[in-house]
Amino acid sequence: MIKLFLNKGLQFIAEDELNHQITVDTDKEFGGFDQGIHPIEFLLVSLGACMGMDIVGILKKKGGKIDRFEITLKGERAEQHPRAYKKIVVTIDCQGDYKREDLLRSFELSRDKYCSAYATLKSCPDIEFVI
Repeated sequence: MIKLFLNKGLQFIAEDELNHQITVDTDKEFGGFDQGIHPIEFLLVSLGACMGMDIVGILKKKGGKIDRFEITLKGERAEQHPRAYKKIVVTIDCQGDYKREDLLRSFELSRDKYCSAYATLKSCPDIEFVI
């Protein structure tokens, strides 16, 4: 469970059940303080972190040595509100001593089997609101 608490302006503090906190914010021109990641960007964070953890974990289990691992996500948004992502490009840069086919298989396993963030984005879950 995640709870969000209004901090100031339009800035929120997101907190999980273990009391880990993240600042969620927006630009000053919209009433925020520009001190945190924007809400829509957390979709990219979730996708990248989920796939990254999967890929690195699987690649290491296959005996790969990783010196540097970076995922860049770029979201292309619609011009009109609600300005949803129309396209997301995920670029993976992995440096180290591993077999290329192991990296590709690790990616495929993340995408097709393990990454719950990708599976959720792909499936458009039902969302229930309680007010």
